[in-house]
Amino acid sequence: MPTLFPAQSGMLPPLAMASPAPWQPPALTAFWMLAFGLSWACWWMSPYVDLHSAWLGTLLMWAGGFGPSAAAVLVVLRWPGRAGLRNWLVGCVRPVAGWGWLLLAFTLPLVVVLIAAGVHTAMGGTMAPSPATGHLLLASVNLLAIALLGGPLGEEFGWRGFALPALQARLGWRYAGLLLGLVWGVWHLPLFHQAHTLQSHTTVPTFLLSTLAMSVMVAWLALRSGGGLTAALVLHTATNFWPTIVPVLPTADTQRPFELVVALQVLLALGFLAFPGVPELKVKTKIPDSA
Repeated sequence: MPTLFPAQSGMLPPLAMASPAPWQPPALTAFWMLAFGLSWACWWMSPYVDLHSAWLGTLLMWAGGFGPSAAAVLVVLRWPGRAGLRNWLVGCVRPVAGWGWLLLAFTLPLVVVLIAAGVHTAMGGTMAPSPATGHLLLASVNLLAIALLGGPLGEEFGWRGFALPALQARLGWRYAGLLLGLVWGVWHLPLFHQAHTLQSHTTVPTFLLSTLAMSVMVAWLALRSGGGLTAALVLHTATNFWPTIVPVLPTADTQRPFELVVALQVLLALGFLAFPGVPELKVKTKIPDSA
């Protein structure tokens, strides 16, 4: 009988990257440059293009979110080649160790936003009505849109599929998760200067705390669930989706609900950092050096 969270005997599968080649400094440097260059170019151009073509400006905003995953694909394609790219992609999408990990990934952000909303209300704050009230079909469509276009697909193959294993091989998963969280936050900096973004309504320190905590949480879950990206994709999707149902995002009127969310994320991350049983990266599969 399958279990929610299969026992791992203290040793868990590594993340998806399988070849030493992409972990060499030139490849990792190329990844950082491409991830930031592709995204920042799109995001900086978007407001100016939007003045002449709203749909093209919006398209550039969406395209910027795919910089990390596109960078990872290009770098893996350049170093191991096409056969290596296939191997890497298969490792990224391998099944989780148990469906309970996906349930945890989807519901944990909901618990966080509900607690934050409850604490905010208990402190005398008020909550706006849920945007999903009476619009369940639209909310379902929004969930799909977030999964496909709202960050997870565009980022996770880069951050957790490529960068995290490369850093983990040198630093261990804890320091790798924290360093990647800092880089992840800095990558969002142009969005602080864009209208109608989450970042434009909060502060850089608060957002960096959130990405640091989320990076640790996503890394821990990816490793505990079997090493692929499925659970990471679900957690990233859920983190972006549930605040559209429970309105805790920062507004011009109040930052407190979002700050409470970040505080809870930090507490969870500290707990995950202290949790034993997450292994260091072990290379198991050789990717051909060329196509």
